[in-house]
Amino acid sequence: MKVLHVTTSSRGGAGIATLRLHKALIEYGVSSAFLSINQTINFDNEIIKDSFFEYKKHSLLKKIRNKIYPSKKIFFERELNKLALKMKFEMATLPFSNYKIHEHPLFKEADIINLHWIDGIIDYPSFFKNCDKPIVWTFHDMNPFRGIFHYLNDEFNNQNVASSFDAKIQQIKKASFQNIKRCTIVSPSKWMLQEVVNSNVFPNFFKIEIPNAIDFDLFKIQDKVLLKKKYAINADEFVILFVSESIDIKRKGFDLLLESLSFMKNKKTTILMIGKGDVPEITGFKIISLGEINSNVEMAACFALADVFVLPSREDNLPNVMLESFACGTPIVGFKIGGVAEHTVRNVTGVLANDLTGFALSQAIIELQNSVNEYHKETIRAYAKNNFGLKKQADSYYKVYHSFLG
Repeated sequence: MKVLHVTTSSRGGAGIATLRLHKALIEYGVSSAFLSINQTINFDNEIIKDSFFEYKKHSLLKKIRNKIYPSKKIFFERELNKLALKMKFEMATLPFSNYKIHEHPLFKEADIINLHWIDGIIDYPSFFKNCDKPIVWTFHDMNPFRGIFHYLNDEFNNQNVASSFDAKIQQIKKASFQNIKRCTIVSPSKWMLQEVVNSNVFPNFFKIEIPNAIDFDLFKIQDKVLLKKKYAINADEFVILFVSESIDIKRKGFDLLLESLSFMKNKKTTILMIGKGDVPEITGFKIISLGEINSNVEMAACFALADVFVLPSREDNLPNVMLESFACGTPIVGFKIGGVAEHTVRNVTGVLANDLTGFALSQAIIELQNSVNEYHKETIRAYAKNNFGLKKQADSYYKVYHSFLG
């Protein structure tokens, strides 16, 4: 059994989750390969230089033809660029690509194709028409069964501008899916699984929940006192950790964290922040901004030293950062959304705010701060091991793969 994982990039939440699954499957004994625009790993688990994704300059004739008779991809790109000037959104993408993944040598060698976050690498119309292999598709967000947007709030906030265009793109996707012969949809959370069912886009495909996994050798419990000392934080300071690729991404809820702090009294509280963006001054609180961090070792240290990881996302599936926090023995505070709600257990792994407001978030943080001694690092990590182990994930995926070959 040879499984090829296809995702746009090895970076970002989906890329990291895909690489962890690739590693888990290899340790489980499955022949696995990884294909993305910026990194390729063959079935011998070797990182190779992949000329398939090298830029190929268009001939003058092709440039002229594209200008006079633009392809469907170019036409819709132009339309989206016009609409983007009138919209505010985190992400909007099209189901087109210049790459013909079905012609890649690793595709031809594989028995099963496991798709992940595929915008920009998979051309929906041509790929699904030419793919004669079983497909397992792991959904990291809603985009596969929506139109151009990846998150519902973006779709809702721009419906007056983009609803017609969005519907056209969704119809193109649905038409492409008619060519899929064998497919299983995998969702990391029960919430996403229900969203897939409700969409009715894939009525005939089997659907299953398999959570993401975490590397417990890397993300682990560490000496909190020593780590706080390393970051010039006093041992008796209560540390709130916030993590986002950028603090300007509204979906990640940094504005709600800021609002929550206005309802809290500073009891030797430090806000440790990770992510791009300018951090405003917050009266009464000590702020440590580490900016962008690309080291897993440093990320693990930040999770381990924090007393609570605040995850105020407005929308999320099963964020890797939540799993990483649990693996390091640190409880979380978040909202009742997505996979966050499914794995935040009061007095075990964290506290959920009663509603999606800064005030409710402040009350949840205060509750955890007042009962922090009831949260035990070993219990939180044990919960993570029971739910997000690499071997458990690999075993679940293996059964899905084997169902095709059987």
